[in-house]
Amino acid sequence: MSTSHNALQRAYFRWAEPHYLRLPLELRAEARRMDEFLYTTRGGLALWLGWFAAVAGSMAGLVYGVGMPWGLALVCSVGVWLGILIALGSAWLMPDKFTGTRLWRGGLLAVVMAFAGAFTGFLVGRLTRKGNLALAFEDLGDKLAIAAKQATPILLIGVVALFALLWGVAQIRRTQAQQQLEQARVVQAQDALARQVAEARLKLLQAQIQPHFIFNTLAALQHWVDTSDARAAPLLRSLTGFLRGSTELMARDEVALGEELGLVRHYLAIMQARLGERLQAELSSSPEAEVWTLPPGLLLTLVENALEHGVSPALQPVKVQVAAAVQEGHLSVTVQDSGPGLSPDWQEGVGLANARERLRHRFGDRAHLRVEAAEPGVRATLSVAGPAAVEEVRHVC
Repeated sequence: MSTSHNALQRAYFRWAEPHYLRLPLELRAEARRMDEFLYTTRGGLALWLGWFAAVAGSMAGLVYGVGMPWGLALVCSVGVWLGILIALGSAWLMPDKFTGTRLWRGGLLAVVMAFAGAFTGFLVGRLTRKGNLALAFEDLGDKLAIAAKQATPILLIGVVALFALLWGVAQIRRTQAQQQLEQARVVQAQDALARQVAEARLKLLQAQIQPHFIFNTLAALQHWVDTSDARAAPLLRSLTGFLRGSTELMARDEVALGEELGLVRHYLAIMQARLGERLQAELSSSPEAEVWTLPPGLLLTLVENALEHGVSPALQPVKVQVAAAVQEGHLSVTVQDSGPGLSPDWQEGVGLANARERLRHRFGDRAHLRVEAAEPGVRATLSVAGPAAVEEVRHVC
């Protein structure tokens, strides 16, 4: 309840609050919004003025057309128009109750009640005007027949119009509710995706800075410092650059491929320092490829897989080649090792599955990741089609 409400409005909402709480949870907010509109806005004021005008017009028709007393005409008019207002509110709040069998059943009941009310009013008006009961019932049958003939088309048109209005209001509300539900689903999906991306980014960062990787590197660094080995300083620079780059790049939604290539160089320099001649690395990229943006960590994941499955189990030196180029509007990034190749029971791990999911969310059908046997070793290829290339393919098709 807003402090901008006047005393009467605040009193109404205090009275209405317990009634809101009796409603199902999904209807409470909508009921409050309806009351806010009816009792606190200019639109609501215009609606009430229209309602009072309708009541006044109905009273005049009943008094001068049918001969009904003013008091009874007031009661009948207020009852009818209040019922219509309540029915419209119900159609908005509970649209599912105003379709199909329920609507037609209610329409039939309304027709019967309308006729009963009309003839009751006609009878009361006739009795009131005649004064004499005998005169009042004189030729009553003929009068009722004439009244029925005159009232039937008006009542039927009125009832049909009313229920068409109720059906329309229910349809509008149902459509709005469906749109709100779809929007809620979209927001929920976006929130779920955001959580997945955040979790994936955290897992990726954790994977890049694994304790055993840090400890093994620090152990080698400590040994080289103690022995005054010249390799200590380059290793420390590479480790510092890798840790700083990992923390910075993984916090972004996208990174330029050239930036991640710099991180990969630090990583390969660290591993080359530790593995010595067992690892040979070669990186090549075109300027056009380095400006493309990708979700962070994708290239690093492919390089790590190459070292884990291609270099670690190999007895002889293994060469890891990383190449990135753009051809005909497509980015192609390949990571190939000359190791022992895919084992017969090889299965895609969490890193590759996560990379595919992130590519799908970022690029849709424009991106693909393929891992295949090469001669020798294994080749992983990440390809992304630019928007212009996709539009050209669609145009040709």
